[in-house]
Amino acid sequence: MFQYGIRFKDDPEFIKDCIQDVFLKLIQAGDKLSPTENIRFYLLRALKNAIYKQIDKNKRIELVEFVPLKFDAPFILEEELAEKENASNKEVALLNALKQLSDRQREIIYLRYECSMEYEQICDIMKLKSDSARKLLFRAIKSLREIIDDQLNLPILFLIRFSKKHVL
Repeated sequence: MFQYGIRFKDDPEFIKDCIQDVFLKLIQAGDKLSPTENIRFYLLRALKNAIYKQIDKNKRIELVEFVPLKFDAPFILEEELAEKENASNKEVALLNALKQLSDRQREIIYLRYECSMEYEQICDIMKLKSDSARKLLFRAIKSLREIIDDQLNLPILFLIRFSKKHVL
């Protein structure tokens, strides 16, 4: 949860407080909670909602204009590249391509391929309709392909790297 939350706001103490709020609300709800099939999805959605609520609360207190959350996700690829000294041109091209995507495109790729979430769960977390989520993911992948094609003429790299269980 912390790793997901820190991608929205680079303030560890703020994120820890939001996580604590989520679990406090869960404890307070107690038996009123209904069963869930995917606890990870439930907790990530609750955390994102808690972050928005806390920012909104702080905004009212500080009278500061609301700024949409910026999603900054270091994908597994980035962590692997940090461990390697000599990254291949393909990996560098993919990393650069990911950085050129919008925040929402990076978030949907992260949720779908890094967290292995289903579209219904992604829609709930990102507050999208099913068709919009599919279009957003399709356009993100299309953008990645175009950027990588421009850099290396290598359209298959993304599919090899991110399609663990999923077929596009």
